[in-house]
Amino acid sequence: MIRHLLIVTLSFISFFIQAQLSVRIREDFSSNKLGWYEDDKVKVTGGHYELNAPEKGWMAYFVVNADPVKDFSIEASFVQVSGEVDNGFGFIWGFDKESKLNNFVISTNGYVKVYSSDELRPDAKEWTETKLVKPLNQVNRLKIIQLKGAMKFYLNGQEVASLKALPWFGKAIGFVAHTQMKLLIDDFVFSHQDKINLPQNLAKGLVKENLGDKINTRYDEVTPKITVDGKMILFARKSSPDNLGGVKDQSDIWMSSSPDGLSWKLASNLKNPVNTSSVNNIISIGQDNNSILVALANDFQLFQRSKEGWQNAGVLGIFYENENEFFEASQSADGKAILFTAENIGNLYYKKQGGEKDIYVIQKDQKGKWGKPVNLGSTLNTAGDETSPFLAADNRTLYFATDGRPGYGGQDMFMSKRIGDGWTNWSEPVNLGPGLNTFSFDAYYTVPASGEYAYMVSSTGGLGLTDIIRIKLSNEIKPDPVVLVYGKVLNAKTSQPVEADIFFENLGTGKEAGEAISNPKTGEYRIALPFGATYGFRAVAKNFLSVNENLELNQMEKNYKEMEKNLYLAPIEIGQAVQLQNVFFIQGKAELKPESFPELDRLVTLLLNNSTIEIELSGHTDNRGDISGNYDLSDNRVKAVMSYLVSKGIDKKRMTGRGYGGTRPMVPNDTDEHREMNRRVDFKIVKK
Repeated sequence: MIRHLLIVTLSFISFFIQAQLSVRIREDFSSNKLGWYEDDKVKVTGGHYELNAPEKGWMAYFVVNADPVKDFSIEASFVQVSGEVDNGFGFIWGFDKESKLNNFVISTNGYVKVYSSDELRPDAKEWTETKLVKPLNQVNRLKIIQLKGAMKFYLNGQEVASLKALPWFGKAIGFVAHTQMKLLIDDFVFSHQDKINLPQNLAKGLVKENLGDKINTRYDEVTPKITVDGKMILFARKSSPDNLGGVKDQSDIWMSSSPDGLSWKLASNLKNPVNTSSVNNIISIGQDNNSILVALANDFQLFQRSKEGWQNAGVLGIFYENENEFFEASQSADGKAILFTAENIGNLYYKKQGGEKDIYVIQKDQKGKWGKPVNLGSTLNTAGDETSPFLAADNRTLYFATDGRPGYGGQDMFMSKRIGDGWTNWSEPVNLGPGLNTFSFDAYYTVPASGEYAYMVSSTGGLGLTDIIRIKLSNEIKPDPVVLVYGKVLNAKTSQPVEADIFFENLGTGKEAGEAISNPKTGEYRIALPFGATYGFRAVAKNFLSVNENLELNQMEKNYKEMEKNLYLAPIEIGQAVQLQNVFFIQGKAELKPESFPELDRLVTLLLNNSTIEIELSGHTDNRGDISGNYDLSDNRVKAVMSYLVSKGIDKKRMTGRGYGGTRPMVPNDTDEHREMNRRVDFKIVKK
């Protein structure tokens, strides 16, 4: 009776211990989705992790983000198929990947040992004989439990040793065979007191797709940057003989394009002036596909498309400090912020030669001047190493890698959402899950505006050292949806492409929401805009009248959309008429609304920059209401616009104007939408 009670009590204690721990990794080795290390001596095959150790033994391990002081357990099944029976096999943990480690091993001839490299732990050094070891070709189940500073070691369900907790020298966990043997490992489970913070209802079964041999080679492909439309990718290739400096050139920037985001053309080196014979690191590709940002010492170099190719547009004039040998950065889609990682005295947990980076942001103000770096704060940055930040096109969703949070491997990818308009208030980061994070190197995450796929680097099962892959994202880890506006900037008279600057602004706040340039050869541009605002956008080019449009994204259903908008610029010529798109009045009055001022300010700029131009303003209404009243209203609205221009320094002699009521409709007054189009103010150039 007492014996049965003891067994029940021990079973309850074991269950209670397990209930306190969260399973991090459960592996049956049916595939190598987690990225277990493989070489000629160890591989995932036949539902096992097979280790063929040579005479001097072999180890296979992975790095895990786990606090070694807290409670954890490790367990797995081992079958020795062949080889020497008088030396050990089993677990290693706390391995520094050089020489110091702990292990729990058994030998098939009937011995067990717990060992630590800690010289102050003589209790963890000796072999002990036991009858619990099963012979060749039979399963031995090993388990380690650490609870409240004490460790227990189990063999085939029975305790064989107990010790005070052993120190960790590093964060590697794995398997060891000390001598020549064939070993099959299965049913591995690692549990820890700290839970991994995962998104709710995270979908399983994410599939990783290698982008293929048009992009990936036997060399390292790293830091991919996908364009907002998902049809062009830039990346760095390391130490390739086809780099400008040959194999000694540690990094050149390469590019590939795709008509559909599926089949990619053979990647090509961007060559001079973008690449040199030294290290070249890509930071971002502008959302317009027409600008590139490259790291340069402690600054950033800008390249823009010209009709002849990429041209150097100068440095941004930014300075940041970084004591770390590595550096990663990306630019926000709206071009207003650069996020980067650095190790310096501004880090939250800075230690001299500590080797950990924090994420910082540098912002560009309304005048185009870049500010000073700002640490993104303790919600994101840890005492560990943060790397490869990427801000999605929604300007809210941040993806980054870190080894400072509970995860599945050495560096896991996380996601956080920016709260408000500042840069230090973020949601608690969530791990992107085991379908995306592995034991291998997983980083350099980038997402097009659609949010359908993520592109990143992985060292698992590819063509080379690290390859670029893509993963179809589930809704839980997608960025917020946006609208991708695309089109061409064209000469209104000839339909030829025009090289222009394109500016988007939030009409509700009056703040610029994004900027782009058009391709000088094709006139093409692209820009991603978040939902929830009305935007005004304009294209500006020398010797052309700027064109202004608006886009209502307040009421639209919030699903990713693509919208084509060709912009036609009229040459500055006598008789040329231009509608002022974003001029608004209080209903039934001639009083300008404040959201009209940005549009009128652009007309002010045009007149100030072209001091000989004279214009004629005309006001129009729809056909509803009193005819005489409509004439008066349209005339008074013209006078209100003229008064505003005079207040901004425009000579009244350069302007004439009158109201036409509803006598000059643009379209028939047959719908509310058409009547709104007919209520307008425009101007015509009468002298150049």
